[in-house]
Amino acid sequence: MEKYEAGNSTLEEEQILFETADASTPKLKALGAFKKAHKKAPPKGFNDTLWTSFEGKTSRKRRFSVVMLSAAASVVVLIMIAIYSLQPKTLSYAEKQALLDEALSMFPETEQIQRAQHILYEDDLVIVYTSPE
Repeated sequence: MEKYEAGNSTLEEEQILFETADASTPKLKALGAFKKAHKKAPPKGFNDTLWTSFEGKTSRKRRFSVVMLSAAASVVVLIMIAIYSLQPKTLSYAEKQALLDEALSMFPETEQIQRAQHILYEDDLVIVYTSPE
């Protein structure tokens, strides 16, 4: 009973357990009666039918065609990637101008007053301006 509850029993042990269930374990006896009443037997020749269907799917001819089809699909994908990557990704001047206008339209329009500014210090990273005010 402990092996059955732990899930470690074999089918034979479970069958013996259900057949020998006595009145002291009514739940087990009820479960055994339910299993007996609802047990279904496989049709005759069921295993043979399954094996013949498996053999058709594992034949050499079918396996070869699957391998060849997979290889052809891989080659097509590689060719498409190569064609796509070789195309130039340059934009015309009008397209570039349209993208620039779109980007500039995202910023609010504020008046930028250009003042006379003098460069006080200039470096690769920093430019310091001064104003006459």
